[in-house]
Amino acid sequence: MKTKSLLLMTVLLCGGMKLAAQDIAPGINYSYDPPGSDGVIHNITVDVVNNDNTGAGSFDVAMYLYDQSSGNHWVIGTTNIPSLSGNSLITISSWDIDINNTPGIPAGTYRLGIWVDSNDDISETDENNNTGLLAGNISYNPSASGIASAVVAASSVTCFPNPANVSATFTYSLTQNTNVSVKLYDITGNLVSTLSDNEQSAAGDHQLTIDTSSLPDGVYFITLSTGEESVVRRVVVSH
Repeated sequence: MKTKSLLLMTVLLCGGMKLAAQDIAPGINYSYDPPGSDGVIHNITVDVVNNDNTGAGSFDVAMYLYDQSSGNHWVIGTTNIPSLSGNSLITISSWDIDINNTPGIPAGTYRLGIWVDSNDDISETDENNNTGLLAGNISYNPSASGIASAVVAASSVTCFPNPANVSATFTYSLTQNTNVSVKLYDITGNLVSTLSDNEQSAAGDHQLTIDTSSLPDGVYFITLSTGEESVVRRVVVSH
C-alpha cells in the first residue's frame, strides 16, 4: 500500500535535529511504496524546497532508515540536485531504493527519512533544519540475494590537481558496465560543460581531462551520475 502524508514540522529527527521552514528543507508532499520481501522501496516521490530568497548551488538529498528504539540510522540512497533557485521547489520522483545494497542493517521495523544536503556543506547555512521522517513504518528483513555492489567506487572519484590552473583530471572506477553522465557546474548551479552525456562506459578505471584554462577563478562542482548513483566532487580553479 502506498504511504502518503504530510511532513510534520515538529517531529524529532535523527541526531536531535528538527525541521524548520527556513534555508533548504524537505517539503511537505511525498509518497512511497513500502518494500516487500525483496527489500526494495519503490516509487519514492518527495518535494525539496528552498525557502530562502537566495538560490542554492549543488547539494545532496539522501533517504535513510531510522530505528526509533535505538536511534540508529542508515543512509540507503543519495541523489544530487545541481541547483535550486530561491523560494522554489523541485520534485524528486520515481526513485527506487534497494535496502539490501546497504550492508549492516538488521531485520526490524523502521521509519523512512529524508536528509537534504547529506554529504557537503555547499548550500546549508543551518544544519538543524534539513532532515525529516516520513509517515508509516517499514518492515525489513535482509535478503542476500538482493545485495548488489555499488556501480561507482566512491573512493576512486577524484579530481587533480585541485586547485586547477590549465587543466584537471577527473578519475573514477566502475564495477560494471553502465551509462555515465559527467557534468561541470559553477558555484551558482549553472551548467558549464558536459564532459560525458549518458555514454556507455565499461567496468574499470576511467579518466576525463577538464580544460580549466578559460574558466574564471572560483569553485566548481563535477557531478558523475549513473542510473542509480550520483557522486559530486568540488574543484577550485585558480590561475
